[in-house]
Amino acid sequence: MDIAAPDQATWARTRGMRRMRAALQSTLMFPALSSFARLKVQGRENLREAGVAAVFVANHVSALDAVVMAEAMPSRYRNRSVVVAAADSIFKRKWEARLAQVTVDAFPIPRGGGARAHLEYLKQLLRDRWSVIIFPEGRLTVTGAIGAFRRGAAILAMDAGVPVVPAYVDGMYEVLPRFRRVPRPGHVTVTFGRPMWPSPLDDYDSFTGAVESVVRHLAGPKGVAIEPPGGSRSEGPNYWY
Repeated sequence: MDIAAPDQATWARTRGMRRMRAALQSTLMFPALSSFARLKVQGRENLREAGVAAVFVANHVSALDAVVMAEAMPSRYRNRSVVVAAADSIFKRKWEARLAQVTVDAFPIPRGGGARAHLEYLKQLLRDRWSVIIFPEGRLTVTGAIGAFRRGAAILAMDAGVPVVPAYVDGMYEVLPRFRRVPRPGHVTVTFGRPMWPSPLDDYDSFTGAVESVVRHLAGPKGVAIEPPGGSRSEGPNYWY
């Protein structure tokens, strides 16, 4: 059974809040990230084909992936985007939830079930020309390999009529994996693929598989290995997506 309508936290998407977030990102967050992670972006020209809104998907290797993705994205998407996050992770503590909402406009999704209302709200944001950043593995990797994708990103994109933009984040596993508290200096590359639209024969599952395949292709040799099921069991059950 689905839970009640989510807290939409519309205050996090007001014009004033968006301006404050952009200032915080450019003056504090991105410079802080660059102090230990030198970021390189590849394939940004592919985003010219994405239109005004898209579902951005990437592998999930670090707690800072959302910040990395935000910096890598062009400002026209970054300034009107929400980041899907697990409701039972950063949203368990009010101060951490508010920090995530202020800095990257994190939006909580319950793990397991009860997410239909949250899903419908995200679809409406996409129709209203907001983009969504989502990590469809549903959890941080333990081994550094890419895990199986859940189908939430495909549901959002297909139902809202927007493309999926695949991306691969390389290097953050070496800089700050889930088992490390202090980052290790290193180089990080975000590679964007071309926007993806489902074919007339695609359903949610087949489109999910196509997106996962492209992300693995962007990863090159690192995309061959598969994160073992249950490898991140300490984080709880998979997200709805």
